Amino acid sequence: MIPALREAKGQARWALEFIRTVMLLLCLVGWVMYPLELLLLEHWTEAWQSRIPFFVAVPGFIFTLWVLFDRKTSWVRWAFLLTMWASVLTGALGAYFHLLWNFEGEVDWDFAAAMEAMAGSRPVLAALAFTHMGVTGLLSIYRAR
Repeated sequence: MIPALREAKGQARWALEFIRTVMLLLCLVGWVMYPLELLLLEHWTEAWQSRIPFFVAVPGFIFTLWVLFDRKTSWVRWAFLLTMWASVLTGALGAYFHLLWNFEGEVDWDFAAAMEAMAGSRPVLAALAFTHMGVTGLLSIYRAR
């Protein structure tokens, strides 16, 4: 059993730890499935930057799994937090670059043009999956003081 669940005292505390555990498990699945999807779609270009999601996914998976069983070790929490913030940034930058790609060379930030670019050949919202995993990971270990 997950240590945080086993150590939780009281029904409310156990419910909170259960929700945190479910959120971490969802992140863990995401760290495997999103890169697998990118691999199956052959989602990369000649540029090394297109491989960044794969580079973020490896520590994302490792630290999410680690935090699932050990949330108290300081350096593990910090490594997890940094990895989650890297994921948030990766998703946001990925969405931005997908949007730029969809403008097809002529960037026009007019609302109608931007909305048309959002629906272009590169799915802008798909890149935000990494932002979603990062935010979910950050929320899963947040503790109000």
